[in-house]
Order: sequence, then C-alpha cells, then structure tokens
Amino acid sequence: MTLRALVVSLSLIGFALTDANAKVYPVNTCVSRKQQEAAKYCQASLQAWGKWERKQDAADRDQKIADAATKLGTKWVEIEAQSADHGVDCADTTLASADAIATIDAEVAAIVADVNGGLDLGVKADARCGKKLLAAAGALCRKALFADAKRIKKPSKDADGAKRDTRVDKAVAAATKVFEKQVAKGCPTTSAPLDASHPVLTSIRESIVRETTISPNVDDAQFSTILPVGPIEYLGQQLTPRCLNDGAYRYFVKRGSVNKVLMYYQGGGACWEGLTCGIPVCANTATAGDNPQNASTGFADLSNPDNPFRDWNVVFVTYCSCDIHFGDSEQQYTPSLLVQHRGYHNARVAEKWAREHFVDPEVVFVTGSSAGAYGAWFHGPLLHDVWPGAQFHILADAGNGVITQDFLVESFPNWNFRENLPKDVPGLREVLDSNEGIVGYTELAASYFPNTNWAHYTTAFDGGTGGQTGFYNVMLNDNDPIAALSWWEGSCQFFDQMLTQSQQTAALVPSNYRYYVGTGSRHTMWGSNKVYSDTTGGVPAIVDWVNGMLASGPGAPDPAWTNVECTNCGLTLPGDPTPPVIPTPPFVQQGSDVVIDCGP
Repeated sequence: MTLRALVVSLSLIGFALTDANAKVYPVNTCVSRKQQEAAKYCQASLQAWGKWERKQDAADRDQKIADAATKLGTKWVEIEAQSADHGVDCADTTLASADAIATIDAEVAAIVADVNGGLDLGVKADARCGKKLLAAAGALCRKALFADAKRIKKPSKDADGAKRDTRVDKAVAAATKVFEKQVAKGCPTTSAPLDASHPVLTSIRESIVRETTISPNVDDAQFSTILPVGPIEYLGQQLTPRCLNDGAYRYFVKRGSVNKVLMYYQGGGACWEGLTCGIPVCANTATAGDNPQNASTGFADLSNPDNPFRDWNVVFVTYCSCDIHFGDSEQQYTPSLLVQHRGYHNARVAEKWAREHFVDPEVVFVTGSSAGAYGAWFHGPLLHDVWPGAQFHILADAGNGVITQDFLVESFPNWNFRENLPKDVPGLREVLDSNEGIVGYTELAASYFPNTNWAHYTTAFDGGTGGQTGFYNVMLNDNDPIAALSWWEGSCQFFDQMLTQSQQTAALVPSNYRYYVGTGSRHTMWGSNKVYSDTTGGVPAIVDWVNGMLASGPGAPDPAWTNVECTNCGLTLPGDPTPPVIPTPPFVQQGSDVVIDCGP
C-alpha cells in the first residue's frame, strides 16, 4: 500500500466518525419535524374516521380532525420560527401546513370510501372491521412518515435508506397482518390490501415527502433569479457574494419533475494579476443576460427529449469572480486596480440555497464548462456533505488543469484557493504545496470518494482566446494577455500535456475516473448540439457517454462509460476556432480540410 493510499484509508475511518457525529443542519431538522407532524395528523384523521365507523357521530369526528389540523398548523409555525433562528427559511422549503392538511384529507376520504366498500355500517361486525382497518391504515401512515423523518434528519447515518426501508417494511407487515386477520374473520370489505401499494404509502407518504424535500415554491416552468445579499452566515462562515468589480451577484434556479439535482458552474475565463485582471480576460459581472432560460442548444436545452437532464432540478451558479469559482481574496494588483476574488463565497451561497430547497436528491450531477469545470471539480467534494444520500457524478467540461509550473507557484496563490479546500480530505493542501497539480488532486479526491464518478471532457486542441490553449499560451508567455490572441501557438503543447495528464489519472484511478478527448478545437461541449451527433474520429456521441456515466453505480462502471481518445484528432470541424490566416502552423490546409499538424 502506498503512503497516499494509507492516508486515504485512515482518513475514511476518521471521516466516518466525524460524519456520524456531525451537527444536524437546520433544514433537515425542520423537514424531519414537519414530516412527523404530518404523520401524526394522518393517523389522527384516520382514527377519527375509524371511530365514526362505530358511532356515526360526524360532529365528534370533525372536531377531532379540526383539533389535529390546528395542532399541525401551530407546530408548523413553531418549527419554521426555530429554523429561521438558525438562518434557514424552512417555510420556503416545504408546502404550507394548510396544503399538507388538504393533501392528507383528500386521500383519507378516498381511503375511507375504499374501506367501506362492501361494508354495511349498520352491522356491528362490519363497523368494527372498518374501524380496525382505518386504525391500521393510520398506524401505517404514521410509522412510514416517521421512518422518512428519522432518515431525513441525518441522512449520513442511513445514506442508502436501508434502515428507513426496514422500518417501513415492518409497518407494512403489521398493517397487512391486521387486514388479513379481518378478512379471515369474514369482513366483507372490498378494500385494497394494506400493503406496500396502499394509498397511505403511494399517495400520502410520497406526496408529503416530495413536497417537503423538493421545494414546491421554486418555479418549475422557468428559471428564477436569486439575488443574495451578504453577509450570509453558512456553516460558521460569513459569506459576502459579489463580482470581481464589487458588483451585485445573482444566480438562477429551476424546479424539475424528478428528485435529481444538476449543479452547473458557469464558465468565463480567469485572471490572476494586474495584466490579466486589468483587461480583464474574464467575466466580471453577473447580469440578467446570464439566465440559462435563454439557452436553446446542447444539454442546456431542457426541452430536448434526448437531454438526460431535462427533468432535473437545476442550480445555475453564475460566474463573475475570475477565480474558477473558488477564490477568497481581495487583491490590490495595481494602485488603481482593486479586485474581489469571491467565487468561493458566491458558490457557497448558491450551495446553501440548493440544500435548503432540494433537501434529499437521489442523484447529483456536478458539472461546469471552462472555468466552471474547475468549479465543479473543487466544489464537488464539498457537496457530498450537503447530500450524503445521493449518488454523485462530477464532470469537468473543458477544464483539464493544463497549466505551467510558474503559474502554479507564482500566480495561483493570488486566489487564496488553498484556504477553503475541504479539511476532512487529507493531503489536498499537500498536493498543492508539492505542485502535483490536477493529477494529484484528482487521485486523492477520487480515492476519497470512491462511489463518485469523475470525468474530464475536452477536444484535443481546445482553442480560441477563451479556450484552454488561449490561457495556456498566456501562461507560456509570462502572463501576457496579448498571447491569447495567438492561442494556436500553444495547441500542440496543450494536447501533449492534456493527454499525458488524462492517461496518468486514469491509471491511478481506474475504477471511477474516465476521460473523453474529442476531435478538433472547439472549446466546451455543454451548450452545443454536437453532444447529440458528433462521432468524428471514432468517438461515441457525448450524450451516450454521459448516459453511461449516469448508469455507472458504485464500483460498477457501465460499458458505455469508457476512456475515449479520438483518431485523426487534428481535423477541425465546422465552427471550430482556427487562426485568421491558413496556413498558420500548426493549422494547415489538407485538401478541403483544415487540420492541426503537430508533426511526428
């Protein structure tokens, strides 16, 4: 066992102990308690109806239900107030108490009608049977929702839901036993059995759980704009969201129809000293124009039936800090140039919102393009504590970490990147300090999170002034931003370094890391329709590769999720960036094609 493997193994033990004793996040406490109160109301309502079966006293029944509803409403308000005291607006997380009551009431009425099918309540034995069945249904409703509530309070203790499912199975077994006993005694009800398919579980439970963990207050028809105002306290930190020029920050969110979350980190370049930030060669504002509602191509088009993310909940983390979403510093680069690298603050504010509106997703896909690729790569580990019960996938689109040693040593520290790396993943700071770069980081992170799938996508010669070769060429030329204009000069060096790093990482982490190298020089793929159709150079369609990634479970990579390397990688495709004049080496004309020829 290597020293690094030993460190990771020991750290996993420490992580498990730390996580098991971690403080419960306020939204989880709030949701758990709300689910418990809904469970109590469900049982009280069914019991009141059950008592009515025998006595036919509608006034008494209605009063008991009304009292239970008042209690639920009062408790709901108390729970929300206590959550607000801890900095979480849990009222926005869930449906209102009146809506929870209405949901349960509608289903209870249907259950009562179902149970009474075949019964003559004027016959004591039939009325007694109806009472027992409704009481059993009430107990099932309470126990099932209590099982959900227990898990949601601290998902890390039951990440796969096995303990919750065992509790529900026991509740179902108890209810089934009551039902079978009554039928065996001659009860003539035509009711559906009290089993796992009963409306108590399939309608009441599923509705309450969904509407308390996937906020119904988030628009599902279009993206909403969130304008956070700092300082915002989160996990012991004071966060001040802002853009590079100290302008206001905003991000965008949308509710889906499935319990899955897409965390997307927007791209937009980067800057790290007076020259690059003085122009700047990056996006330094967040405006309404960043709204992903305007997107109509590639994976960004949520109306495309072939898009695997079309039904997901989406958090679009806007980029305007020029620090690959992880900076935490104020820099006076020149006497007249004071900038705010606060990408870490911005991303964490979006994270806080996400965990308080999408509380317990089944799957989380963390991705981003260009600078956003690094946002995904470095925030992905932090998100595991947010959603410990989710299957994670992390994909970096056109952000392979191809940088110079001088940049890593001299310029990278300007973002104060090291300060906020997850402290419970040992060795990450040492990787930066020892200048091991993206390969060392990925080996550690992917080994520490072995059930998470990690992947890099890029074209072989990712070009343009804002492409990976553009920034690499700037680094190769003493951070001169003018070098981005002749980006093609770094193409061959980028390709060699990128491919070497990808192959090294795959060799170090063969189980849960993959890379995809496509043909040509296009920068990023997420918002391009090529994701559905491009197979140039013998590569699979990107959508098939991503679907393979999504189908890959812990320790079980799907056959479609492989390491991909194009053939004839230098062939440029329609729309690919090229120099303004051809030939300009390494871009040359070959017949009707423009190709990138790096020589033997």
